[in-house]
Amino acid sequence: MTEERTEEENKMHESAGTEDEQSSQKIAEATNTLNDASKESTSVEIDTLKAQIESLTSSLQRERAEFTNFRKRALTEKEQQAALTTARLLNDLLPALDAFDQFFIAYSEKSKANTDIQAIVEGVELVQKQIVRVFSESGVEEFNPVGEEFDPTVMEALTLVEGDVPVETVMQVFQKGYRIQGKLIRAARVVVAKPKTPAEANAASEENKVIQ
Repeated sequence: MTEERTEEENKMHESAGTEDEQSSQKIAEATNTLNDASKESTSVEIDTLKAQIESLTSSLQRERAEFTNFRKRALTEKEQQAALTTARLLNDLLPALDAFDQFFIAYSEKSKANTDIQAIVEGVELVQKQIVRVFSESGVEEFNPVGEEFDPTVMEALTLVEGDVPVETVMQVFQKGYRIQGKLIRAARVVVAKPKTPAEANAASEENKVIQ
């Protein structure tokens, strides 16, 4: 009787042990499944975060580029507006600047022989220099092309004369030219000497020989 119970108990223990092993295996499998699911979930979350970061970074770079372009446009517009204002003021004062030049042409030589005239010329010259300095600080450039090759893009020929020159050359300036930051405000008004034709050059040469 005792032996029968022992065998039955052994069978029960063996059965219980098998069930425990099966349960442990199922628990392990379930744990692995949960871990795999957790890893997959974490991987998805990381990929989502990476995508969001890339999107935010791209947006930030675009906004930064747009802001940089905006600042450049604002500075350019400000400079253009300042140049336009200066150009308008310069156009209004051009007659006065031309009057200064004509004054010096008329009285510079006379001032050498008359101290009273000399004092007036020096005073006018001081005023002119102050005006020119203010314009220069605002980007205004005056040019007086005497002796330079004639350039129709920045010069206006009022008169053409023949001369012993290889190319068309400015012989006299009636009115100076003005530019603002490279932009032409007024062309220089000049007298231009043009080269003689070969026939004219030969005729002049023969005439000189006769005179000699």
